[in-house]
Amino acid sequence: MQDFSQRLIIVARKDLPGWQFANAVAHVSAFVGNKLGDSFGTGKYFTSKDKVNFPRNSQYPIIIKRAGSDEQLKNLFERVKVTNILHYVFIREMIDHTNDEDLQRALESKDVKDIEFLAVGVFGPNDEVSALTKKFGLWE
Repeated sequence: MQDFSQRLIIVARKDLPGWQFANAVAHVSAFVGNKLGDSFGTGKYFTSKDKVNFPRNSQYPIIIKRAGSDEQLKNLFERVKVTNILHYVFIREMIDHTNDEDLQRALESKDVKDIEFLAVGVFGPNDEVSALTKKFGLWE
């Protein structure tokens, strides 16, 4: 049975070039999907009349909203990190570095205030996730 009690809201900066926006949203979605494991979907396939199987999509709504700035995303992160809600932050350094060791070295020399946030994903109960992200408009 499908679970409508939870959702994923991804808030991404509206000034990102298309490829960076797509990359950020994809990584947030992949992280959350991986963490959800077997609860991600409601089965293996949807099957067409002619017996072609299509892997099921997430059983949870995925909503994309827009932030006007890095600062707005950092404020969201500050509110989310004190909760028990699953969240993921996609940062500029994740685009700039393809090697995890290089990425770790880059972050070791920076405080959070000096890290550029591109997107924040928040997954959990509808009311909590919606309350945390209510000030952000839908992506247009």
